Amino acid sequence: MSVPARALGLQEGYSQEQWGPWCSFGMLVQQAVAELSWQENAAQVIKLFKEHSKKKEGYLSKDEFVTILQRYPCCKETHYPSAFFELFDRNEDGYLSESDFLGGMLAVSPLTPHKLDSPSGQLRMQFIFLYYDQNRNGRLEVEEVATMIEHIQQLHGESHSSAMVDAKALVSLYSGPFGFAAFYDAAQQRMLNGTAPLLRTQQDLLEAVRRQANDQNESGARLASNGSTKEDPLASLAGPPNTRANDGNLGPLGNNATGNLQPHPSLPSAALSRPPSRSRSEYRRDQGGAQAIALRVVRSLMDLSGENGAGWRSNLNLVTARELVVLCDAVVDLLRQEDSLVEVAFPCRVYGDIHGQLLDLLEFFNAFSWPDKRKGDIFSMNYVFLGDFVDRGAYSCDVITLLFSIKVLYPCKIFLVRGNHEDRLMNVNYGFHADCARKFGRDGDDMWERVNDVFEFLPISAVVGGEILCIHGGIGDSINLLDDLRGIPKPIQVACEINERTTRQDRMVLDALWSDPTENDQVLGVHMSPRGKNTCRFGPDRVKEFNKRNSLKLIIRAHECVQHGYEYFAAGQLLTVFSATNYCNQHDNDGAMVVLVKDERTGELVEHAQVIKSGIVDTSYGWNDQQFRAPSPMRRTSY
Repeated sequence: MSVPARALGLQEGYSQEQWGPWCSFGMLVQQAVAELSWQENAAQVIKLFKEHSKKKEGYLSKDEFVTILQRYPCCKETHYPSAFFELFDRNEDGYLSESDFLGGMLAVSPLTPHKLDSPSGQLRMQFIFLYYDQNRNGRLEVEEVATMIEHIQQLHGESHSSAMVDAKALVSLYSGPFGFAAFYDAAQQRMLNGTAPLLRTQQDLLEAVRRQANDQNESGARLASNGSTKEDPLASLAGPPNTRANDGNLGPLGNNATGNLQPHPSLPSAALSRPPSRSRSEYRRDQGGAQAIALRVVRSLMDLSGENGAGWRSNLNLVTARELVVLCDAVVDLLRQEDSLVEVAFPCRVYGDIHGQLLDLLEFFNAFSWPDKRKGDIFSMNYVFLGDFVDRGAYSCDVITLLFSIKVLYPCKIFLVRGNHEDRLMNVNYGFHADCARKFGRDGDDMWERVNDVFEFLPISAVVGGEILCIHGGIGDSINLLDDLRGIPKPIQVACEINERTTRQDRMVLDALWSDPTENDQVLGVHMSPRGKNTCRFGPDRVKEFNKRNSLKLIIRAHECVQHGYEYFAAGQLLTVFSATNYCNQHDNDGAMVVLVKDERTGELVEHAQVIKSGIVDTSYGWNDQQFRAPSPMRRTSY
């Protein structure tokens, strides 16, 4: 099935798959007008159109369109009117219809929000895509993507020397042509940020009309005071002033909007009229080195783990110290925006403890699915990792590098929840600190500190679909409501002991990271924990009460090694999952992760475990030979 390409100003024969969510132009214009309550403005734009349509009834020629923008100057650069006309002329016949003119001026107005899931946002994205598709072949070449990134970087006052590198990294994420489907997805997934200021006039056209009408009214008033009167020919077009509330930082700017930025010869006025919608540090994160580093890490491990040889396992160097710092800065910027309780949608994969065991994690990815575009299900699946990423295993730095990389690449699809080993007091002794020293030499201490700084911004829990709580340890005796887990200020520091000064919030953090269920369903209530006085064990009655009070169907937690990789408690209302096999080469346990799917037709929630049997992965090298302390005993439920 092909798109009616002529209606898009393109050549014939491009597949629907390439265009993805592309929508009918006429439908989008109608929906955008309704969305923005723009009916009155639309009528004024059409009236302006009709007053200037002379050469061909019902159409604007290029000269007539340029005349409008010159008469009511809403963009300063003289070449912009011609560029806009060529963009709006979807049929490439030298004329604009009423719909072409209305839709185009609405899309480039600085008053139009840039929300991708709204009709007006989609309309803007379609115009932006067409603008940068200079050769009109229905896809963006690397050079065209680089031009877009360069324009975005100019708007943010950034150096654009890396635009081509960034463009190549972005395009390489997609296996096929970088058509509208890929472009739109990249923006939605926040892999391509900063498109909001692109393709905008410096002033809304009707605002320019009103401004000129006001100027002439003032001039007329001065003439009248001298005994002269003059009819205002623009009064019928001026209409009431636009009183629609600005959309956050998407509103028009004053005179300092562009600073000292000089326009690129082909840069649409787009960009010069509005400030960046994101801070410079956020932009560096998403469009700079972090994306390229993260992509290289994921692709390298994808390729290495698919090889038959195992030589790479003993000499793996994924990043330099400087590159790890770049990843840390990128991830912490993302985590700052997340609540201490993150909300995740179905479907979802949930991983338990990894403990620096990279080989098991790669086996899971290869056996079931990578959280990636090339050979994975990231389009349709979310991922939650329940902490204890580091310690005891020989690949703590590499596991963190991989998890940080996929978080950078897919920030809205990957969720990293903190475990008790994401804490300096733990990982200074249990292997992570030593791994940093081994990997980064004299920079090892700094890298250990930097990553631990990031850990303090991790959420401590996640709720999937409003029905399943995911948490590393458990609910202990202090957590009674989901709201107890929300809104905990970051950075979150873990109390080293409980005393008379310990706050309730500190106790809840300790319980979230450290508590365990009781031995079996017959042991009710709250009991002392063999882990120490800082936490406790909670019985099945606590689980059932908590789930009922919070309208939950299940709690998924990690924190304990279990024989088959997963194990139920509280009559199926709590599930322990552990994702590393043969824990510390001592327990001969399987590893598992859990897939959560909700049937949209019946509303039925289904969870099923995907298991890697002990022995499938050779863990003889994967676990550290020397342990600071023997691993905790395997959880063995007795009845």
